[in-house]
Amino acid sequence: MALRQTRLDRGYSLEDVRQAMEWSLSKVIRIESGTVSISVNDLRALLAFYGVTDADEVDGMVELARLARRRHWAAEYRDYVSASYMDFLGYEDDASRISQYHPFLIPGLLQTEDYARLVVTARPHYQADERAAAARVRLRMDRQERVFASGRQRTVRIVLDERALKPVHSTEIMKEQISKIQGLLPRLDLVILQQDTAAEPGFVGPFSLHEFDFNRDPDVVYLDNEPDDVALVEEADMVDGYKASFESLYALATSADSSHGREILEGGARH
Repeated sequence: MALRQTRLDRGYSLEDVRQAMEWSLSKVIRIESGTVSISVNDLRALLAFYGVTDADEVDGMVELARLARRRHWAAEYRDYVSASYMDFLGYEDDASRISQYHPFLIPGLLQTEDYARLVVTARPHYQADERAAAARVRLRMDRQERVFASGRQRTVRIVLDERALKPVHSTEIMKEQISKIQGLLPRLDLVILQQDTAAEPGFVGPFSLHEFDFNRDPDVVYLDNEPDDVALVEEADMVDGYKASFESLYALATSADSSHGREILEGGARH
């Protein structure tokens, strides 16, 4: 899509677009690069800002936007997740390094189907909509395949609070869950934060830090805003703060007895 060229032809900077559309700078950059798709309504508003009024040109670009959204690997889930979550999937796809902290639950990137189903259906909305719940579970499995696909050059680091490894619902579900985590370890840098040190960095909630290879792509943070959404943080000072929080959590986990985390995982797989 020639949105970048259209912007340049009109003499607008990225900042001009950001302010006029009230979008994030990251969103403008990624729409132009094709990393994330653009909704039809957003595209029409953007074209109006650029002064593109020719009906045929507008219709042609709108049709391209519709095709792009249908081609996205997660397009089949669009009716079951928010627009912000679809953007999150685009950032996750493009990240060269993913760093996550999870204090209470096994994260979606590591969940088994049974564990994911248990977490999803614990929410009232999905108890009443089995189809939506099943779609959310499938989406988590598809995310895992993409993130951990062989040949992809990316780093995944996860700090997991010891509390997240406590048995839930049934020991069998947790046993299978621990076994799955063990199977992912060759492709994953996972550290366990002991419970007696978990609160020290300041009651940080679950978050995912996405970092990119190119300076043109600002790093971003997504906050877990469950039950079924995420919140984007892109202000540089706040992103830097989350980077520092993650490194503190990671250092706490690795400075403790390194055998502790392995013992938890091995014990969980046995029982």
